[in-house]
Amino acid sequence: MPLRARSDVPEQETWDLRPLFPSVEDWETAVERIPALAEELIKQSDSQEWRTPKDLVRCLQLHDELRRLCINTDRYAMSRFAEDATSNEAQTLMGKAQLALQRCGEASEHLRAAIRRLPTNTLAAWRQDAEIVVYATYLERVEQERAHTLHDEAERALAALAGNIGVPSGVYEAATGADMRFRNAHDGSGNEVAVTPFALLMNIETSADTKFRHDAYQSVIDGLRPYQHTLARALAGKIQGDVAAARLRNYDSVFHMLQMADMGGTISANQVDPEHYFMVQDVMLKELAPHMRRYMRLRKRVLNLDRPLLCDAKAPLVPLSGAQMSFAQARSLILKAAEPLGSVYTDILERAFDERWIYWGRNAGNWNGAFCGESSVHPYVFSPFGGGMYDVFVLGHELGHAVHLSLACASELPTNLAFSCLFIETPSTLMEHMIANRLIATAADATSRAQVRMMQMFTFHHDFVTHQTEAEILRRLYSLADKGRPLSTEVFRQTSRQVLSEFWGDEIELDEGADLYWMRQPHYYMGLYPYTYAVGLTASTILAERFAAGETALIEDWIRVLSEGAGKSPLALFRAVGLDMDTPEPYRRAIRHVGAIIDELETVFTTG
Repeated sequence: MPLRARSDVPEQETWDLRPLFPSVEDWETAVERIPALAEELIKQSDSQEWRTPKDLVRCLQLHDELRRLCINTDRYAMSRFAEDATSNEAQTLMGKAQLALQRCGEASEHLRAAIRRLPTNTLAAWRQDAEIVVYATYLERVEQERAHTLHDEAERALAALAGNIGVPSGVYEAATGADMRFRNAHDGSGNEVAVTPFALLMNIETSADTKFRHDAYQSVIDGLRPYQHTLARALAGKIQGDVAAARLRNYDSVFHMLQMADMGGTISANQVDPEHYFMVQDVMLKELAPHMRRYMRLRKRVLNLDRPLLCDAKAPLVPLSGAQMSFAQARSLILKAAEPLGSVYTDILERAFDERWIYWGRNAGNWNGAFCGESSVHPYVFSPFGGGMYDVFVLGHELGHAVHLSLACASELPTNLAFSCLFIETPSTLMEHMIANRLIATAADATSRAQVRMMQMFTFHHDFVTHQTEAEILRRLYSLADKGRPLSTEVFRQTSRQVLSEFWGDEIELDEGADLYWMRQPHYYMGLYPYTYAVGLTASTILAERFAAGETALIEDWIRVLSEGAGKSPLALFRAVGLDMDTPEPYRRAIRHVGAIIDELETVFTTG
C-alpha cells in the first residue's frame, strides 16, 4: 500500500512543536527579529571602542540571544520539513530559516573577527573577568582559529556565502526527500510495500524475506539511477569546495581542515589530527572485514543464498517474527533498558515520550533519515517507526542523543554550544547497547538470545560497516580532490565498488547497487562525519560492558561527562570515563566483541 499523507498521521505519532512556537505566525515573528539582532551585533562588534571587558560581555550576551533564536527557529523549520519535504509551506519555512541562519552566521563572524583583533595579552586578561569566564569554551575555539583566519573582509565574504556553500547537501535532501520516486516492492506473500532509501536501510535490508529484500533493493537502484549525474555534481561541488577552503585557510591538507574546523551550527570539529582518522579507518576496515566475511558465509549457508547481493549483508539468519513491536512496547523496553544508567536517564526519557518530543509517524515525504536536534526548550527526535526491531534500535539511538543534548544544553550558554562529532555518537549508540543487553537478559532460550544477537549485529553493521565503508569512500574521494584530480560520476561509482570489493572480497556479488552506494546516505555531505560512528560505537561498547558489570560509580562520571559534552575536547571527555580513544586498542577490543557475537551465532546455527 502507498504511504499515507502527512495530514493522515494521528497527533500521537507526531511531536509537539508548540513549546518552541505556538503557531507558524509566532515563528514568523521570531524569524523577523533575527536580522535586526544580527545587525546590532555587527554594529557593536565593528565598533572600535572596545575598551573594557564590559564591551565584550555586551556582544557575547547579544550573541547568546541571537543564537538561541536561530537555534529555535531552525529547529522548528527543520522539524516541519522533516515531516513532509514535499510540503510547500515546509519548504518556505526552511528557506526563510536558512536565510536567517545565513545572517546569523555573518553576525557571528563579525564577533569572532572583533575578538581576534584584540591583542592576545588583552584578551587573556579580559578572560579573567567573572562575566567572561563563562564563555571560556567559545573564546578558546576562537583563539584556535587565529592561524587559519583570513582578513576580516574575506571572512565576512565567506560568511555571507555560507548558505550557498550548503547548497550541495540541500540538493541531495530535496532529490531524495521530494523528487525521487520508488516503485512499491512485493514481499514473499505478494503484498505491496512502499520503498524509500531510508526504509531499505532501516527496515527492508534487515528482513528475512529474501524476495522482498531483492525487489526493494532493485526499486531503490532504479530510483537512484536517473539522479546519479545530478548528485555527482552536487557531491563533487561539496568535496572540491572543502579542498578550496582548506587551501585558502592554509591547512596542510583538506583532512586537517575537516578534522579541526567546525561543521556549522552547534556541530564542532573532531579536534584530532588526520592521523586519528587514518588509524581508525585502517584498524576497523582491515581487522573487522574477516569477521564480517565469516558472518556472511554463515548467512549464505543458513539462508541458502547462491548469489548474495549487497542487500543481503544484514539479513537475519532466521525470521525475527517475535521482534515486531508497537510503539508502546518500544517505549517500555527503552525505559527498562535505561534503568542501569540511573534516574537522570529515565526521567529525561519519560519526558521525551510523555511530552511528545518524538515524531514517529511514517508518511509520504518523510525526510530520508532519523535525527535528534537541540532547542532551548528540549531536544526533538525524528524517527519514523515501522514496528521492526531495527526501528526500536534507531529510536533508542536518537533518544540517547536526546539525553545528551538535554543535559548539555541545560549546562551551557548558546554561544558555547559545540558538540564534537567524535564524541556525539557515543551516548546514542550506548542506548542501543542497553536495549540489546535488556533483550539478552530476558531471552527465554539460546534461540531467543541468538535472535537478539542478530539484532545487535544490525547496529554493528550500520556503524562499523556501513559508515566505515562510507568513510573510506570519502577518504579516497577527498584524497583525489586534494591532489587536483577531477571527480565525476564514474569516479564515484568506481570508488564505491572498489571499497566494497576490498571489504567483502568474494562473499557478496556486487552489482549496480554497489556503484550507487554513495547516493544512499546524506552523510557524504558531512565531511568526515561517518568515521565518527566507529569512535562512538567503540566507546559505547566498552562503556556498556562496564555498566553491565555493575560499575555504579561510572553513572555519576558519565552524567557529568554528558553535561560537559558541549565544552571539553572529545578525547578529554573519553579520558574522563577511562577511555583512551586515540590508541588502536579500544577499536580492537570492540572488534573482538563483534567476533565473539559471530562465534556465538556460528555455534547456535551449526549445532542447531
